[in-house]
Amino acid sequence: AGVPCHPAGAQPSRLTLDPPWTPVFLHQKVTLTCRGSGAPGRTEWYIDKQPQQRGGSDRIQVSQNYPGSRSYQCRSPGAGLSPAITLSFLDDWLVLQVPAWALLEGDVLPLRCRA
Repeated sequence: AGVPCHPAGAQPSRLTLDPPWTPVFLHQKVTLTCRGSGAPGRTEWYIDKQPQQRGGSDRIQVSQNYPGSRSYQCRSPGAGLSPAITLSFLDDWLVLQVPAWALLEGDVLPLRCRA
């Protein structure tokens, strides 16, 4: 089981979030968009490394009504599997958010306080 490897030599798909911050509040909607080679076909989606039947579109909207974290990945047609992005959903009234994208040592880390 698990997530299959991407085709040999294929560039990984690129997964982006809107809004691009984590953690998020319960019931807040986050749009995930998968970009790849531009080849025609269905986009594959994975939640916690499990393939999702609702695949096809290059964009999905997610929300959660209970606290917890889930990891998301996608594979665009003709491209490899994207790196995982973990979204945490919190039942708090105030959260300190960080960017959902990967940062390298030395990068500036923007922070947001949301109520």
